Amino acid sequence: MPISPGNRPAILVVHGVQLGEDSELHQDESIRELVLSRLNGTHFDFDVDLYKYENISDDSQDKFKNLSKLLISSPIGKAIAPSVIDIVGDVVISLANNSTAHKIREGLKDKIIEYYNAGTPLYIVAHSLGTVYLFDVINELISDSDYFNRDDLLEWPVQGMITIGSPLGLAMFKNTGRKTAKNLGAGRYNFKWLNYFDVNDPVVSGNIFGKTLSNVKIAEKYKKKGNNFGWFIRDFPVDTGKTWLLAHTAYWDSAVVGDGLVNMMV
Repeated sequence: MPISPGNRPAILVVHGVQLGEDSELHQDESIRELVLSRLNGTHFDFDVDLYKYENISDDSQDKFKNLSKLLISSPIGKAIAPSVIDIVGDVVISLANNSTAHKIREGLKDKIIEYYNAGTPLYIVAHSLGTVYLFDVINELISDSDYFNRDDLLEWPVQGMITIGSPLGLAMFKNTGRKTAKNLGAGRYNFKWLNYFDVNDPVVSGNIFGKTLSNVKIAEKYKKKGNNFGWFIRDFPVDTGKTWLLAHTAYWDSAVVGDGLVNMMV
């Protein structure tokens, strides 16, 4: 069924590379606090949910974690190897486009359709590697004739998306087949994609020291020319006041990101 504008909107958060398990993830709480802070007392009802896929990634990495303990003989090596493989493994899975990556994408797609079938206006905030899975799923939905009628917003399962700390501008993700966003075709409305980046974020720039501007602007890399492209894409710089990996995790309480999300929903 089409969404109902009168229903309370929901924000779905998609996390990025993580350590630990699903039960330890609470980025939805961070987004709730951020939105409430930017509403500044204004009454606006909304729900927040978190799509968790860390357990799916971890299950596929068990054999590699066990192997790492055998290969690295030092006590320190045995301690850090599982964490290193946990982080690197998540990225490898997304690039490999294997059954695990497919399962993660399908889970996200099912979650989105669940909200759509409930008639709920849905906005998505994705961080880091989560932006890659979200981008793929949105393009899959656009390719389905049942969704994203460009003349009818009520047939859009996602009303807009925000990406933070996204590596989508890096060549290794473009080389896997993500050349451009899927064309929505003729119509009146444009799908909003707001991308927020900190130049000191090494995951965005691809530079371990950060401060590299060549990869941070996603719009220039994924936007097609012409009036029928159907996406409204904007890149916004964010000064989190942090450097290196601290900058990569500092978007959750950024006023700039919060204002963008609130303006998109209200």
